[in-house]
Amino acid sequence: MGKESEQTQHEKAEKTLLAIKEFKRYLEGVEGELGRMSKKFSNKEIAQGVGFAVTGIHEALTYLGIVKKVVEKTERIVAKKNIVSGNEAGALVDSLPDGRTSVSGKP
Repeated sequence: MGKESEQTQHEKAEKTLLAIKEFKRYLEGVEGELGRMSKKFSNKEIAQGVGFAVTGIHEALTYLGIVKKVVEKTERIVAKKNIVSGNEAGALVDSLPDGRTSVSGKP
């Protein structure tokens, strides 16, 4: 996996976070609209059904927040891993007295 695939993974994570943000905005709008609609209906069954839909959307928003946090944390972990592996790969190579070589600081 080279720099290209790392960049592609990062781009995918960014696109996923953007999609989550847009979907969240959409669901919040639907939730608000349904909340207003439930107040307009005098029929108890319709109002109750709309209320259930609002509750479902609210739960979806909660889970969407969790997914967003997981994506962000995973992205941070991957970035941190890439930094660490890059430091190890870029370390100086030292020659040992017997002719073997090792990464600096590691005999």
